[in-house]
Amino acid sequence: MDIHRKTAAPRETTQNAQRRLFVAVQASKAALGAIFTVAFIAFVGRPDAAEAIAIAGLVAPAVLALLAYTSVPLDLLEQGALATFAALIGYLAALTGGVVSPLIVWFALVPAEAALAGGRPAVLRAAVAAAVALLAVAGVEAAGALPVSRLPVPAWGLYAVSVLAAVIQAAFVAAAAQDRQRAADKAAAEGAAMYRFLADNAMDLITRHSADGRIRFASPAAGVLLGLAPEDLLGLAPAALVHADDLKAMQSAFMEASYFARAASAEVRLKRADGGYVWAEIRCRPVPKANGEASDIVAVTRDITERKAYERELIEARDLSEQANRAKSRFLANMSHELRTPLNAIIGFSEVMTHEMFGALGSPRYLEYSRLVHESGNHLLELINGILDMSKIEAGKFELSEEVFDLAEVAEASVRFVKLPAERAGVAIKTAIGPGARLIFADKRAVKQILVNLLSNGVKFTPRGGDVRIRAGLDTRGIEIAVADSGVGISKRDLERLGRPFEQVEGEHVRAKEGTGLGLSLVKALAAMHGGEALMESTLGEGTVVRVRLPYAAVDDKGERVAPPREAQIVPFRGAA
Repeated sequence: MDIHRKTAAPRETTQNAQRRLFVAVQASKAALGAIFTVAFIAFVGRPDAAEAIAIAGLVAPAVLALLAYTSVPLDLLEQGALATFAALIGYLAALTGGVVSPLIVWFALVPAEAALAGGRPAVLRAAVAAAVALLAVAGVEAAGALPVSRLPVPAWGLYAVSVLAAVIQAAFVAAAAQDRQRAADKAAAEGAAMYRFLADNAMDLITRHSADGRIRFASPAAGVLLGLAPEDLLGLAPAALVHADDLKAMQSAFMEASYFARAASAEVRLKRADGGYVWAEIRCRPVPKANGEASDIVAVTRDITERKAYERELIEARDLSEQANRAKSRFLANMSHELRTPLNAIIGFSEVMTHEMFGALGSPRYLEYSRLVHESGNHLLELINGILDMSKIEAGKFELSEEVFDLAEVAEASVRFVKLPAERAGVAIKTAIGPGARLIFADKRAVKQILVNLLSNGVKFTPRGGDVRIRAGLDTRGIEIAVADSGVGISKRDLERLGRPFEQVEGEHVRAKEGTGLGLSLVKALAAMHGGEALMESTLGEGTVVRVRLPYAAVDDKGERVAPPREAQIVPFRGAA
């Protein structure tokens, strides 16, 4: 904003100076006109109608001077003044002898005054106006329609007075022209000094290049950036400064700016005077030429070595993190057999002992202990299966095996899996599978795992007397499976975290439960692998609803897949990483 103000201030100052100059010239012309009017009345007497018009024309510049203080554009005022001046001289010449009038010399002042108003077009227009007025005077004289002159002064005296007045007016015009030229030179010098100051003190290197990329100008920042004096860069081509691997990028940027007249940029390594390289960002833009030739290029080069080093550190840190994550996922995926084999033995043998298949254990405590071992083994197997499944998904080793199956049967099997914990907790489980969702095309094992995880969470966090409901149906986004409970609910703050691996909620409204916190993240991941999404809604103290949408799982009565009526817009799972 400050730069715009500083730029606008000199422009306003220049316009005010031009208006003041216009007022001075018109006021001087009006003053001379007033002197002529007084002299005429003193020597000739009362003017007639034609002479009154001439007198009005002599003092008319005073009106133009006053109009300069209004909002009338200065260009319009200057053009009007020149046209009025040329017409006035022609009219006065016609009243004072025609082409031999002593006022004919004043026609030379019209183009001279026009030089103050503008450039060559203004001078040409003024010259044309003076020529037209002169030809009009000659035409009137040729037609014999000139009025009789009433000037009592001898011809030589009139010529002397006219030339003297013309000299005085020319002196005013010349002085005004000098003032205007000095103002223009001062403005140009100040502008050049400002741009030189900016170029000399800018931290970025500013260069000007020819169309082929050779340097024509370089700012003093070359010493800081490259260790070279600006004059050492003159005439150098990009190949002399840019690393060989980055030359093509820089040439492409210059080609874009020079031949296609578009701004371009490139990140390259520039060679320093000591032989080393510095990373730099070059932003270049074209400087158009009027003849249509290839444009010169203005480039601003900035040192980005620190930024590149930081980017390299980030990339290395990301690679290390990804390698560690992949190593962890590979380790857990490969440990599947080693972890499950001993657990299966523990669960199997404890089950044999619980059922006393080979005879009584003796003390009732042994039977109780065997049940605890069996339950703990099953619980540990569930935890390990969740971790391994998530690791397989992250490692990209989890593959879907999609088929057409009965969702109602899978839902019933999932309910049976959590039936015993639900009965112990006093929680009822209800299912409602719509006709359009009975047959679906998906991975049967994955869908069962989704339902088991959601049902387990619902049972775990629903107080005695509550219920957990499974609903499934076909809507405009494909198959939607919803699991709702009437449990304690989840706060908005905790809801944002859920869905991330190993995240759990604990607080005064939710009692701490055993688990890894992988249930919801597995649901989210398995839904995403089907091209769907998982949405979670919850109200503290009222319950939670998780909706799993599978947009490509719908099938018709013949078991053929059905595309959804409109493409599903996948919304990121709330709380997902």
